Amino acid sequence: MANKLSSGVTDAYLFRTNPVIRKLSRVEETSASDACTYAGIMRKLLYFIGMVALGIIACMLVSPRLGGSVLYSSNGISVNQGEAVVVAITFLVFIISPLLAMIIKSTIPVTGALFCLSTGYIMTWAAMKFGKEYRSSILLAVILTLIVFSSLGFLYFTGKVRVTEKFRSILTTLIISAFLMGVVVFILALIPATRPFVNSLQGNLIINIGGSVIWVIIASLFLLVDFDTVRRAVDDELPKKYEWWASFGLAFSVIWLFFKILELISKLKGSEKK
Repeated sequence: MANKLSSGVTDAYLFRTNPVIRKLSRVEETSASDACTYAGIMRKLLYFIGMVALGIIACMLVSPRLGGSVLYSSNGISVNQGEAVVVAITFLVFIISPLLAMIIKSTIPVTGALFCLSTGYIMTWAAMKFGKEYRSSILLAVILTLIVFSSLGFLYFTGKVRVTEKFRSILTTLIISAFLMGVVVFILALIPATRPFVNSLQGNLIINIGGSVIWVIIASLFLLVDFDTVRRAVDDELPKKYEWWASFGLAFSVIWLFFKILELISKLKGSEKK
């Protein structure tokens, strides 16, 4: 219950702006002879996406071969000891690796790859365990994420959409509002007198779906901010080593956007069953 209620707070923290991209925007070094390029950033972004694909393949090869006593079995879904251990370790990597990447930037080629690998593994394991319906949701979320990323990239780099200071101010207002709303809901859930009201809100599919739509929009708009920071890195001739920062920042945003789209799809499917 607490996790569900605090999801808005967590999202607000993560999307206050992409922490890797935010620090990249503060870099003042330049190197005209060995500067960042769009091609270099794209190659490294493809590297991180490839790590996600490798995590998918690893799960498909490793997970069926894991054994041990059955820890959970219900509704045709069973989890054995071997699977539980590997998934627990993978989840820890998923949580810790991006934090290390943000703190120690020189480790991004490794820690960023670990984050993407663990994402691919966890995503695939969930799809394998929870059946065809969940697999179709993941596939749809992947397609929609690629469409959103490509469309926003096209709109930004062709000049049809511009990231102005006013745009950034509006986006900051949205994220602060979402953060405060999450805090208020969390506090109300702790008060016995208001807890039933909060529970009724949490059980309202329309409100839940509306909230997910808002977060997908916010995540998408932050991609535009990321694109703007990447453009400035290239235009300002930042040293080539910062291509890793830019590419991982984009990968981080794309992965989080994917999860928000997947969450929205899951809620929409849940509404169809009721």
